[in-house]
Amino acid sequence: MRKIDLPSRSFPLTSIMENSQDVWGIKDRDSRFIYANRAFFDFLNLPQGFDVIGRRDDELPTCITEFALIIQKLGKEVIKSGQKITLIKTHFFGREQKLQPYLYETFPLHNKRNKCIGTVFYGRKLAIVSLPHYIDKLTATLLFEPPSNLFTQSELRIIFYLLRTMSAKEIGKTLARSHRTIENRIRIIYQKAKVHSFRDFKHFCHKTGFDRTIPHAFIRPGIQFIE
Repeated sequence: MRKIDLPSRSFPLTSIMENSQDVWGIKDRDSRFIYANRAFFDFLNLPQGFDVIGRRDDELPTCITEFALIIQKLGKEVIKSGQKITLIKTHFFGREQKLQPYLYETFPLHNKRNKCIGTVFYGRKLAIVSLPHYIDKLTATLLFEPPSNLFTQSELRIIFYLLRTMSAKEIGKTLARSHRTIENRIRIIYQKAKVHSFRDFKHFCHKTGFDRTIPHAFIRPGIQFIE
């Protein structure tokens, strides 16, 4: 870990960042942390009292270590171009380690002489709007965690396809299972929901939020470049 020449107190905005519930931080030109707010520590589930100052992403005991080289490369591009870069980071974030996407933006940081001395990054939890529900209900969003533990992840995959009016045969083909296996699983799903028909099950899912739940198998940890 190297000593940082630019102390965080040099940047007045850190007082605002510190009390924000969104993720904020500052890095120098070598991708080393100068500052990170409390939300950043919760975001990456960092141990209490861990010192990030002077470290790079690959030196943090976190889930994003595997993407550290990509993050550092993009940071250098921001410094070189003078333009912000926007990403979507999807991983097991937060103290509860839930699989969820975050909108992440990195901006160039300039001093009073207009020289780029590093980068400022900002992140917030991303709420992805479900288009079918958007038409009927403006506040509806996709859920990356089920509303309850009533169904297994395997059952959630079947439910996802079932609610899109796929037949047991079509679901079986998609999941590489026999249609009879899928029919049996659907019966178990109906029993758990205490319903006897697809119509009633559809109403149950709409009421509980399972119709907006995205199974974990459909979400892969990674970084998506936006602009």
